[in-house]
Amino acid sequence: MADEDLEAPAPKPKAKPTSRKGVVSQLWRAAKRQLDTHEEHLADLPKGAAASEADAKALATLARTVRELVAIEEPQGGRRERQTDELSPADGLRHVAQLRQDLARRLEALAAEEEGQISPDHPADGVA
Repeated sequence: MADEDLEAPAPKPKAKPTSRKGVVSQLWRAAKRQLDTHEEHLADLPKGAAASEADAKALATLARTVRELVAIEEPQGGRRERQTDELSPADGLRHVAQLRQDLARRLEALAAEEEGQISPDHPADGVA
């Protein structure tokens, strides 16, 4: 046998470790893609059709993901490093998630009203 046959394969180069900030950025991008996909799906529903329980669960999972990502990004001690007038991506997604939750609650109330479960004069959002 030749010496080349006995040599061990060359070790693979080690991958550069991903920074915490890089991982969080990737997670934000993934959450945004999921949110966009979910929004497109809801937009494609027939007019007047209510979202399914699976849609509600997916939205709840996305909201929880956004909440966790916001918590990861918050500086220790509860202080922000800089003040700006613009919404951060986290604040923007949190605002969108809150709007979607409100919309889902109102749609469920409208669907219930349509099925005769509640009276039409009962406010859909719980506010008189």
